[in-house]
Amino acid sequence: MIDTSIHKALLESYESAKYHVDASPSFVLKIGQYSPELKSMYDASHKKKAAFITAYNPGSMELSNEENKERNQRLEEKIQALHLDYIHGEGKCDEDEWSGEESFLVFGISQKEAIQLGKEFGQNAIVWIPENSIPELLLLK
Repeated sequence: MIDTSIHKALLESYESAKYHVDASPSFVLKIGQYSPELKSMYDASHKKKAAFITAYNPGSMELSNEENKERNQRLEEKIQALHLDYIHGEGKCDEDEWSGEESFLVFGISQKEAIQLGKEFGQNAIVWIPENSIPELLLLK
């Protein structure tokens, strides 16, 4: 059993979410599933780790679209200040009813830096993708 303060239903939605990457061509990351597209990007860039991070809806408390966009702009500025490569994306827990959260797939970031950014922006979890190209959910609460 995982020790977390995150409600079980919310945790399950994170684990089943689709993390869309706005690459060319676009692709989707899923927790626990190998991503050949990401592996190709790792090989081409010589970067062997990445994190999928958002600043939207801290603690899964829904904010206005304007607030979320402002928060994500600040996150993007932090990523740029770290001189890291990134691609825009969107995390979607439910493809049918819920609009996704704008996100960033950040390459070459350390796990420690990724966790720090996630916590700074009040996130319950982030997606970490190590060299094996299999996304993992990292719980921050």
